[in-house]
Amino acid sequence: MLSYTGDYIEHIDSKINNFKYYTFTPRPLKRGDMYKIDEELSALLIEAHRNIGFLKGLLKYAPNKDAFSELMLLKECTYSQMIDYNSPTFQDVLAGRGSGKGDIAPVTNLELAYKVARDRIISVPALSELCGIALYGDATGKLVDVRDKQVFLLGGKSNLKAYNPTAPDAVLPALADISAFLYNDKDTDPLIKAALVHYQFEMIHPFEQYNGIVGRIIVPMVLSDAANEALPLICLSEYFHHNKNEYFDLLRITQYSGGYIRWIKFFVNAIGEIAKRSAELLEQYERIVAEGEKRLICMRIYHKSIATIYKHLKRFPITNISYAVNQTGLSFNSISKALTLLQENGVVSQRGSAGRNRLWEYDALLQIVDAE
Repeated sequence: MLSYTGDYIEHIDSKINNFKYYTFTPRPLKRGDMYKIDEELSALLIEAHRNIGFLKGLLKYAPNKDAFSELMLLKECTYSQMIDYNSPTFQDVLAGRGSGKGDIAPVTNLELAYKVARDRIISVPALSELCGIALYGDATGKLVDVRDKQVFLLGGKSNLKAYNPTAPDAVLPALADISAFLYNDKDTDPLIKAALVHYQFEMIHPFEQYNGIVGRIIVPMVLSDAANEALPLICLSEYFHHNKNEYFDLLRITQYSGGYIRWIKFFVNAIGEIAKRSAELLEQYERIVAEGEKRLICMRIYHKSIATIYKHLKRFPITNISYAVNQTGLSFNSISKALTLLQENGVVSQRGSAGRNRLWEYDALLQIVDAE
């Protein structure tokens, strides 16, 4: 007998020849009894928490943690977009960000939404705000209301039960159940909570668009107490993108059969793997930065303009001179001379054709932050 996963509600659309279709409302999270922790899940939880703890410990003593965390958050946003849309690669985003050119607004809007989410609790007003920021950016202040009409994920009306999300009149109660579970349940492991909340949100599909993206924004909101300052480094979207078929398949399988345990194990394993990988990348990042500074000092070329542009490159491993001028306050000529000197000493290289807008890359650092 299949586990109870929710209710399929029959609807009749009198406007289209009494067309019959079904919507799906997932079972309330507060009902409980959705899974049992077996030995495998227990081991995954222990490993994930251990890896998060190790990452948090590294961050306490990482002198460049802010620059690295900023890059990893940008990476998270890039891959979240890539899961659902044809979006620029992470290197393309870095190039656009470091030059002030290119259409990377969807990624930078999403980056802002993640940052705003750190000061929000999961509620309907907050979700509407975050969806608006992710879609339109900060300037508009436009909220995205919870949908008031049915959506059909096949792109048109369908009577297939699996493809029709929660009916509009059931969306708000279903979202209220998420909040009640999240803030009233004190016993569930936060990593399991994050898995269940993400699944539940995707099944409800409360907005007409950007549900996948908002659903991934709320994951660090759930994990905030468990991960703290390590949150920007837990880039789950990168893991989901590289395991995209399994990610989507398990969401569907869970809806069909109630196999919550498989979904939870996948999700917890993702957190553990990404936390471990982020710790490795952080150590490599700090080592490359320290070795670069030491080499420049030994060569006796670590003067003010070199030190300033080197600090800039930690945050913008791909940049052009005009953007560096804007970010650092140094003159065009000073930055040009500093980058040329860094190129001569094997720190940076040029990308593309020569000219005022040519790009400069900190190759060793770029290989680390863009590592998969």
